[in-house]
Amino acid sequence: MDLRLPETATPLAQLCAVSKSYKTAGGHELKVLDDIDLAVGRGEFVALLGQSGSGKSTILRCLVGLVEPSTGRVLAGGRPLAGVNRDASVVFQTFALYPWLTVAQNVAVGLMSRPMALAERDAAIDRAIELIGLGNHHAAYPRELSGGMRQRVGIARALVSQPRLLCLDEAFSALDVLTAENLRQELLALWRTPGGGPDSVFMVTHNIEEAVEMATRIVVVFPRPGRIGLVLENKLPYPRDARDPEFQRLVQLIHDAITRTALPDLPPETATAGQPISRARPRMEAIPLVAVGQILGLLSILNDAPELSNIYDISDEIGREFGDTIAIVKAAEILELIETPKDQVRFTELGRRFVAASGEERRRIFAAQVFKLRIFHVLLALLREHEAVDADQVIHEIATALPYENPERSFETMVAWGRYAGLMDFNAKTRKLFVPGAEDLPAEIAG
Repeated sequence: MDLRLPETATPLAQLCAVSKSYKTAGGHELKVLDDIDLAVGRGEFVALLGQSGSGKSTILRCLVGLVEPSTGRVLAGGRPLAGVNRDASVVFQTFALYPWLTVAQNVAVGLMSRPMALAERDAAIDRAIELIGLGNHHAAYPRELSGGMRQRVGIARALVSQPRLLCLDEAFSALDVLTAENLRQELLALWRTPGGGPDSVFMVTHNIEEAVEMATRIVVVFPRPGRIGLVLENKLPYPRDARDPEFQRLVQLIHDAITRTALPDLPPETATAGQPISRARPRMEAIPLVAVGQILGLLSILNDAPELSNIYDISDEIGREFGDTIAIVKAAEILELIETPKDQVRFTELGRRFVAASGEERRRIFAAQVFKLRIFHVLLALLREHEAVDADQVIHEIATALPYENPERSFETMVAWGRYAGLMDFNAKTRKLFVPGAEDLPAEIAG
């Protein structure tokens, strides 16, 4: 029986046409959210999914008033929100407990902004601790608790003020599988019991199965800049069975939506007049912020375990967040070492030659593929004209060409890829990029 409270017309929290931009370390404006419309109604359990860097946590922080949007409105109970939403509490991924305070004292932190009589305060703390199953641990210190127990304290601290809206920011991701599943079920039980917990829950997660298991509505955010890409109603009855065909259908639908955005099945680029594809691609494309070692590690795993042909299985195998896995796969794909039809990942002929090659031959293949990327192609042309190029100039060019990317982080990734390929080097003291030695480069690149 579903005991959730009925929805009312006025949402507990709402974002109306919200956009958010930040200044990067170099002073460039980076737009992370674009025109977000999102509401959490009374009695809802809303899950927000998306790749790393899609702005999920920024949406949560805007929703509760921890971050002010650049444009748009934030409403609480239908009224403009000024400051922090006092009807909302947040549980973060890290436990963030004060090690010198006991369980009861850590939970009491959640009441610091609320004037209460001592007896009322103590009763609220006892109730919150009992709700999350730590009734015999009032006087324990965080060092005496397991990871799961410490996160329970974090949840109790969020619940002690009896918020109408509980927000979870990757709250289960740092826990082991069994502990996380146990906490999910306990939280669901609290939410579904009238008077037992919050009216509504808003959960940021990267775990698709977790979202389908818990949420009544699932919102998928597409990245760069973050925007609402897919909204799904989840009418499966509780408790939910992961083997249920409808459960699996929803999981696959979300997988496909995220994968299509990050790894679209585009037709191969063809040569154009005066601009052969072998020299540089005509389209300016961002490079994933992925280390070379991660790309090489992925190729090694695919070579050693050819049965891992599905991107979801690969994500499980390497133990990385799904969004992180997509970024690594995307990096290998834009280098034409793998291809990704649908949700499959398989070597190209060049990729097979790469994994079988010696270290020096790998470097040459990598250099040739990096040179095809227009952002590298343009930079290397500049380096051929000048002995060295100032880093700030390059970062400015990246910010202009790719306005939804972090230019400083993109620059760092380009330097790392360029160093491995032997195409460029960087002097951190002078902040100059330079070509290490044209005589060592492939003839096509040395030009």
